[in-house]
Amino acid sequence: MRCYNDTSHSFQRQEWAGHLAILSHPAAICLQPHRPGHNRFMGARRKRSRCTRVLVEAAHQRFYACEICFNSEAFDIIEDALGPLRLKPRELKRLLRRHTCPRCGSQVESGAFVVTPTAEQLRQVRLARRFDLLYSSQLRHFRDLLIKHPMLGAEHPFGRLLSKAMKRAKKTVVEPRVWYRATRRLTGPQFGPRPPHESTKANRYNQIGQAAWYLGTDDKTAAVEVMRKPEPGQPVSIAKVKVIESVPVLDLRSVVWGEDRAQQWVLRNVVDNRFISEPTSDVEDTRPEYRVPQFIADLARKRRLRGILYDSTRPSAYNNPEAVGYNLVVFDPFPDHVIEENTVVAFDEPDYDPFGSEVWKLTPPTHSRNPHIRGFRMCGRVRVRIEGHEML
Repeated sequence: MRCYNDTSHSFQRQEWAGHLAILSHPAAICLQPHRPGHNRFMGARRKRSRCTRVLVEAAHQRFYACEICFNSEAFDIIEDALGPLRLKPRELKRLLRRHTCPRCGSQVESGAFVVTPTAEQLRQVRLARRFDLLYSSQLRHFRDLLIKHPMLGAEHPFGRLLSKAMKRAKKTVVEPRVWYRATRRLTGPQFGPRPPHESTKANRYNQIGQAAWYLGTDDKTAAVEVMRKPEPGQPVSIAKVKVIESVPVLDLRSVVWGEDRAQQWVLRNVVDNRFISEPTSDVEDTRPEYRVPQFIADLARKRRLRGILYDSTRPSAYNNPEAVGYNLVVFDPFPDHVIEENTVVAFDEPDYDPFGSEVWKLTPPTHSRNPHIRGFRMCGRVRVRIEGHEML
């Protein structure tokens, strides 16, 4: 059995207490040996620097162009633009070694001039990041569900969220004005809307059997929308269409200055995440890639809206600064309209303005296999009224 001496143990505790009292005295601090990484004054340890990846992501939110790609608007020095990040000198030095312009990819060095976003643009970035954190995975799952089971979209949580978001969506009344309709059919082109039984192919905002009529604000925007593979000299038929009736529509165009982006936060982020403008393979006439915009169009029909305004989404060389218009899709029943005239045109080879931008012009095609197409132009006014599904 082990013996335990209370007297000796008590004496040892007193002895250790005396040693600790001596070592804790201020005069004895200097006698303690220094250990690497140990703060003898018990102060706060130096914070570690942020990793380069995090710094680059944060810097991309503070400017979006540089003096190389956007010289006319680059007025702020890179160090001033990154000031709100409170970078340490070693962080700033490490960031500038790795950082490039988010627009052109050029190296951004110390003292370079950059283009900084406004307070409203920064707010939009924060809202977009919040949306990604909350709904990004739900949106992708919702899209996959619509492709496999298009009739079950309303049962999905994000489908119900979109239905509620329609209450706060932006509505616009399109007043009577002139629009443009283009087609690649040169002989006997049809510029009016097709009845439902002739709608044998799905498009962005209509499924097979749903009648819809797509128009553009100008001739170049309309031509860009029908060109899958743009080529200079490729002829298209374009007609002026005057809509003579006011049409209430859902407005999905980009937010302009002064508008509150948060009013239609969910719909705006669905559009900005490219789910509206997703490219299609055209392998199937049903075009399953268009399931999300078709679901939104059905919600608009349920709200008794007669169409949708949306930005041009065709990524091509012809979508240049001269063709920055937007599009209108009109649902059945269609408004009263007049097809005023039509002509066959084609894009010329690009010219360049004094600032180096490409300029594409629409002119009558100079080379065509059909001699009746060259310079073809048909003028006249045809009154068209759609009643139900009958075209007059």
